[in-house]
Amino acid sequence: MSKSILRAGIVLLSLTVAACSSSGTLQRTQSSNEPIRSNSVAALTVTSASDTESLEAAEELRSRLFGSLVSQGLFDQVVPPSKPADYELSVALSGISEVSQGARIFLGVLAGSNKLSANVKLVDKADGSVTRAFIVGGESASHPMSSENGMGDAIREASSKIVQALR
Repeated sequence: MSKSILRAGIVLLSLTVAACSSSGTLQRTQSSNEPIRSNSVAALTVTSASDTESLEAAEELRSRLFGSLVSQGLFDQVVPPSKPADYELSVALSGISEVSQGARIFLGVLAGSNKLSANVKLVDKADGSVTRAFIVGGESASHPMSSENGMGDAIREASSKIVQALR
């Protein structure tokens, strides 16, 4: 009997810990062994549905990517799509699901987590070829007491996966 209680406790602890952290996913749909040219410039486009939460998520992801793509050394500069660039990086957000803090407080883990996914494509503007294409996902923690349960955490995870896939 004590072993079954111990096992149940371990399972419960595992589920609780899993609900306390955010995570991201990456699925490559087209990859290239060709590295991104050094000192290159990328024109970044982030699109989403027109509802408020999608537009806010797109703006936050755009802001994160502008900073991280340069600071991680992937591009020398990231510019808006209207500026000349060596590459075009298109990020199309979809599947945005935001859980309110009220629902999280009342329903706890059962409220679920904040989620988003994005189709990402990197095009070499010199010849128009798609050099990278992939799908990323970001998911926040679902536990109400976690410090990683906001939509910003799901966006951070997706941004991190985009940078990882472009390396």
